[in-house]
Order: sequence, then C-alpha cells, then structure tokens
Amino acid sequence: MRRRRREDQGNVAVETAVLVPPLIALMALVVIIGRVSNSKLDIDAAAQSAARTVSIARSPEAAIADAEAAARSTLRVGSPTCREWRFQATTTPTQVTVEITCVVDLSAASMIPVPGNRTLVSSATEVLDQYRENSGEFGISEGSGGSNPSVESA
Repeated sequence: MRRRRREDQGNVAVETAVLVPPLIALMALVVIIGRVSNSKLDIDAAAQSAARTVSIARSPEAAIADAEAAARSTLRVGSPTCREWRFQATTTPTQVTVEITCVVDLSAASMIPVPGNRTLVSSATEVLDQYRENSGEFGISEGSGGSNPSVESA
C-alpha cells in the first residue's frame, strides 16, 4: 500500500493546475456577462425614463434637453459602463421615441484584461399625454385664480 501512495503523490497538484485556469476563465466570463447585462438594463431604464419625461411634459420639445441630461447622469457617461453615448429623441404628434447608444469598455467594466468594446442600443416609445396641461389650450388662463365664471356669486 505504501508503494501505491507514493505513486499518487503530486496528483492533487497536477489536478489543481489543470482545473484552476478554466475555472478562473469561467468566473471571468460570468463577471463580463453580468457587467454587460447590468449596463444594458441601465440603458433600458434611462431610455424609458427619458421617454416618459418627454411624454408628460407641457412642451415635449423643450423637455428633450432635460431628459437627455437626466439620462446622461443616470448612465454616468464616461465611466467604463458607458464610455461614449448618443441620445436621440424623436417626437410625433402622438408619441415620443428615445434611442440611447452606449459603448461599454469591456476591459474596464469587467476589471480583467479583456480587449474590445461592446455597443449597446436601447429604444423606448411613450404615447404623448393628450391630457397634459398646455398653457391656455383648454381655456384655463393662468391669471384666473381658479374662479369659475359659470358660478354666480351670492
């Protein structure tokens, strides 16, 4: 029996040397996929929020700049999860569509040396709120003080 034990010596070291690199590579792959997925979810949320901001605004055209600024701060543009970005908002009389494109730096986002970038695109469409208050459009003047002219005073 002793003779057999001597033959087995060093097998654990060999097995460890063979199995550890693929396990580390698998863990690194999981980290990369998780970071890219998280970036995609952030971009989706920023696009949805920006589209909603524009859709409920009194003046959708004026709200685009506010929505872009909010999306920029949400995505932390310049960080590894969104190095470069493009924001495009398109409005029609009935809806608004926001498209955000971000370039994710894989090596910085995953904290391991992985070359390359990944471009992620997200688009969100919202129906414009037809019942939002537009200044003066519904016969409500801003200086009326909330009085109702159809009600007679006593």
